[in-house]
Amino acid sequence: MQTARPFTAFALALALALGAPGIAAAQTHAHDGAGEAAIEITLNNGAKWQGDQNMITGMTAIHGTMAANLEAIHAGTLPADAGKVMAADIQKQLDFMVENCVLEPKVDEQFHVVLGEVMNGISALEEGEVETGAVTIVQALNAYGEHFEHPGWQAFN
Repeated sequence: MQTARPFTAFALALALALGAPGIAAAQTHAHDGAGEAAIEITLNNGAKWQGDQNMITGMTAIHGTMAANLEAIHAGTLPADAGKVMAADIQKQLDFMVENCVLEPKVDEQFHVVLGEVMNGISALEEGEVETGAVTIVQALNAYGEHFEHPGWQAFN
């Protein structure tokens, strides 16, 4: 599906610009879970979606970035500049996955819901809203783990 790359990137950008259904942004963060919006992804007839190695590689890297900074985020000690560095690191992985996308259309559609949320988190991090951005990305990562096959994936608490 090499020829699908430009279309995939365009479709993702268009869906985000138009506010595609199913993309729910995290509004606020409370440690008791109140105020967090659900991300709407469906399973593949009750089973997790099968992705590809590019998806696994990119999502593993994003998970690692978040895990490395989570303690400081929870403590409220991660500076906004560090959040912007996180955003840049995560954006590189997002770009990698979009540029190398070879997912089947139905898998791709569901995965784009996750990517849309990650993009929302990146935007918040770039704006200096570290906690909001981190919560949005963590929610997207947890939804990803619930809906996509990824060996060894661990959800965030």
